Amino acid sequence: MSSSYCRLARIRRGLACLASCLAAVVAGCSGAAAHVQLPPKPHPVKAATASPAVTPQQQVVASLTGYTAALRAANASGNAATARRLLRPYLLAARVDGIVATEQAIWSKDETPYGQDILHILSVQIVGNHAFVHDCDNTSGSGLANVATGQLVPGSAGIPDLNIVTRLDLVSGRWLVAFQVIEDVPCKA
Repeated sequence: MSSSYCRLARIRRGLACLASCLAAVVAGCSGAAAHVQLPPKPHPVKAATASPAVTPQQQVVASLTGYTAALRAANASGNAATARRLLRPYLLAARVDGIVATEQAIWSKDETPYGQDILHILSVQIVGNHAFVHDCDNTSGSGLANVATGQLVPGSAGIPDLNIVTRLDLVSGRWLVAFQVIEDVPCKA
């Protein structure tokens, strides 16, 4: 048999099958309508309400926590170019080189940061294009360690109640860290 004959035979069988199915459907529709219980109509679903807009205070806090994470990553990078790239989105441009210079001084001593600060934000005040965040951080689980030995650097460990005020400035729609001041008095989180 030729391939065109086989193809034609398959098409005819398909049409015959389709015709028998249609006949069954038409025959089923000729009788009286069956009494079928339909499911209840669904109630219209209310559109999801938009989440509330992020407040300026929340934006400030997000910028500060982003800066803290970026600073930790920049410190761990051991590379000035990487540190600059990580810090730029969170720090005033004029401050980036100073922070990187501090990191380079740490790296030159073969030291690296360990641990993580725990932020406890007490208040956020916004005055025009400046925001002031007062936080009582627990830095006791962080400090410096020798890269080669892993030994902690004496005197580098933090404290459980570091009283910090951070000023952030609004620049081109973003809150950027301008500076941080450590208060001499302990705080309570």
